[in-house]
Amino acid sequence: MSPSLLNVRFLLLLLALIAARRLLPARFRTLIGPLGSAVLIGLASLATLTAIGGIALFYLFPLHRLNVGIRQRGGSARVRKTVFAIGVAGLVALMVLFKVYQRFTLPFLNNTLLSQNTLALVGFSYFLFRAIDFLYMQYLVDFVESPLTILYYCLFPPTLTSGPIQKYLDFRAQVARPLPLDTAGLMSGAYRITRGFFRKICVASLLNKFVVAMLAQPDLARWQSVVVIVSLYLYFYFDFAGYSDIAIGFGLFLGIRVPENFKRPFTSTSLTEFWRNYHITLVDWLRDHVFIPLGGMRASRLKAGSLAALIMILCGLWHGLSGPFLLWGLWHGGNLFLESVLGLRAIPRGAHHGLRYWSLILWTNARVALGALLFLPNPHEVAVVLKGLV
Repeated sequence: MSPSLLNVRFLLLLLALIAARRLLPARFRTLIGPLGSAVLIGLASLATLTAIGGIALFYLFPLHRLNVGIRQRGGSARVRKTVFAIGVAGLVALMVLFKVYQRFTLPFLNNTLLSQNTLALVGFSYFLFRAIDFLYMQYLVDFVESPLTILYYCLFPPTLTSGPIQKYLDFRAQVARPLPLDTAGLMSGAYRITRGFFRKICVASLLNKFVVAMLAQPDLARWQSVVVIVSLYLYFYFDFAGYSDIAIGFGLFLGIRVPENFKRPFTSTSLTEFWRNYHITLVDWLRDHVFIPLGGMRASRLKAGSLAALIMILCGLWHGLSGPFLLWGLWHGGNLFLESVLGLRAIPRGAHHGLRYWSLILWTNARVALGALLFLPNPHEVAVVLKGLV
């Protein structure tokens, strides 16, 4: 069983966890979230629970207690910053290890009950983003946290595999005062889940089958290449936006308002605006943890553009340590660099009309769609589509 919101058995167990939250007395609800999530993830993937749960309890929590101790003893901010930097360096090393090998070997789980000796970890990249945000927040803000809340944040089932990426302080506040599971909450959650499944299983699935069928041809005409590019672009949107909808809906059922990941990205009139509205939580994370700490908000156009380019390159490599993802990062990073240096801005809301507005929408989406070709698993398919455009 996979800890995916598309796995029927996992969904049934998640619904059981939601029912327990609704039916058990209020005094037990602080334990239902973290312990129920641990059981749920453990039943779905023991390796994932062992790795992520172990890092949360035996790496993040001790670093947090060390930071609390430094504060209480009047330690300097420089010391706390050093501890934070060491903690993040360890997490980044784990991320690189995971991206290079994609699997971790867990020797103590190598027994006859498991079908393979090396077990894949689910949602590890998204977990590391959450873990780094936790370390950053506990470095900036003075608070004392329980290990169970950290564990719950790291294992939160709706967002474990594919986000959206939640900020720790927002999550912590909602754990203390969860949303009520009343009629309004049930209706809102059910709507988002229904819309998400329709987007992902119906629309995205049909688009995927269409693209696969088109790419099976040895050659494409120009119009066919354009149709493939547009269909692939829409597939990526509906697939990911659908999954985000499902995660948001189940989050509401568990009393946690998961942040939105999309906000009408297709109406963007610049790539800068597009990335404010597409995969919002990832871009916000990169802004808060890379762009702002490196002085991006006060930088010149040249430096701000360079930082934006760096962020997109890192974003590409986060998707995978391979040439196509690096090219994807360079493509978007180069476009963002030019927009920053040239001072290009999105059209303000009051001027959303006219030929210039619609031309910029087309130009923005065309560049994003062209870059999406690099996510095709077979470079030959990319070559076929590009050849058809010539």
